[in-house]
Amino acid sequence: MPNTKKIGVGIVAVILVAAVTISFSSYMSEFDNAQNTLEHRFEIIALGSETATVTIVEVGDYQCEMCKLWFEKTRPQIIENYIETGKANLIFIDMPFLGQDSLHAAAATYCADDQDEYWDYHVKLYQLQQHVDDGWANIDRLHAIAFSLDMDMAEFDECMKSSKPYDRVNFHKQKAKTDFGANSTPTFVIINTSGDSKKIVGAHPYSTFEEIINSML
Repeated sequence: MPNTKKIGVGIVAVILVAAVTISFSSYMSEFDNAQNTLEHRFEIIALGSETATVTIVEVGDYQCEMCKLWFEKTRPQIIENYIETGKANLIFIDMPFLGQDSLHAAAATYCADDQDEYWDYHVKLYQLQQHVDDGWANIDRLHAIAFSLDMDMAEFDECMKSSKPYDRVNFHKQKAKTDFGANSTPTFVIINTSGDSKKIVGAHPYSTFEEIINSML
């Protein structure tokens, strides 16, 4: 799996909103040096190289059927051709709205992140997705997913009982709307280090992303 790096969601949003010309490695360094900022407290996890030219921001809900379609049909080619080659990063921003289990599932990914299992847990959720709030992502099932990843279950359960992961989810949900203009899932914002950005709404095929990403490299 490509390298992961934690960065502040606010820093990514600055590039999108202000179209600031700044390198990805530069704002990564800026985040690493931050002290007690909101961005520092509520991190997101980037999949890929910190020197990548392009950042792909995905806004999604783990119970979203079209998000799963994109996960199965488009994401694998993006991972292979852009993430693993170091050309792009992928960031997931939670916007749970389809049901109560959407919120719990998103929170569980951050409890997994405490044990360095964020992306593996993320993948498991989309692989196991069924119908909205039919029990596939209830607390017991989320516990079982953590167990399947050999996580420390006492630590995971304690995390899920706390407000910390839910605060993180709610912060990102707000950012999805205010900074990335998302009002449905999946929504994507593709940003390059020159400050250019393109927005894609819906589970478009790989060819759509390929054309846009290549134009921004």
